[in-house]
Amino acid sequence: MTSGSPAAGTGSPAPGGRSAPARAGLSVHQELHVHHQGEHPRPGTGHAAVLDLDDGPELATVPHRLEIVLGPPSAARSDVEARKAALRRSIRARRRSRDAVEADAVDRDLGRSLTTCPLLRAVRTVACYTSLPGEPGTRSALDALQRDGVEVILPVLLPDADLDWTMRSDPAPRTVGEPPQLLGPGAVAEVDLLIVPALAVDTDGHRLGQGGGSYDRALRRVPPRVPVVALVHDDELLDAAVSAVPTLPHDRRVDAVVTPTRWLWLRS
Repeated sequence: MTSGSPAAGTGSPAPGGRSAPARAGLSVHQELHVHHQGEHPRPGTGHAAVLDLDDGPELATVPHRLEIVLGPPSAARSDVEARKAALRRSIRARRRSRDAVEADAVDRDLGRSLTTCPLLRAVRTVACYTSLPGEPGTRSALDALQRDGVEVILPVLLPDADLDWTMRSDPAPRTVGEPPQLLGPGAVAEVDLLIVPALAVDTDGHRLGQGGGSYDRALRRVPPRVPVVALVHDDELLDAAVSAVPTLPHDRRVDAVVTPTRWLWLRS
């Protein structure tokens, strides 16, 4: 958010970041534009407001524009969340209908698609996850990465729903029930590649998560140089021109998607 207007007597910003000195009796014409992310202000919609403040005699006018960007209005946000919830229910129902034989085949095929993806060439450290029932299986992929000498870290869900990380193959001996050695939430920023779960991904890179927000928080720690890859079933890769994943401004896009039959680079 842009900072407020200069205090009286300090002058208004000038090109190059310097301040122009104020003169006594100067009239300051300020425009305050307020609009919501993802929307273009239109007259009469309530999405923009213009505020004019007049300080003193109108001897001169120094324009000063202050723009404040807010999130989407509550009604629009509620609509997006409702569409996300409906899509989650539909995909979860399809996932529950898959039997064990199909799940095993998906696990094998996904492992093959992922480990032959060019994005994994020459990577040394990968953040991945252990798939839950119904998700495209990651067992084969994790085993293949370990055989290839790739260091894999896995997420650990914290009480506040944030993610910490631990080594998949921790060489330290541990007693039964002892928690894994944690690397810290920031460990995900140091990997060469991040593999994330998803319920759906569209061809513009928008990802539909489970709704808990854990990966939204983790992704904010990942620098742009680190490719983010989502794993989905083939029918969960959606054409953005036909059935785009509903999104909010904080949702970060993924760079690529891998299914049991192919991988697709999505970053423009």
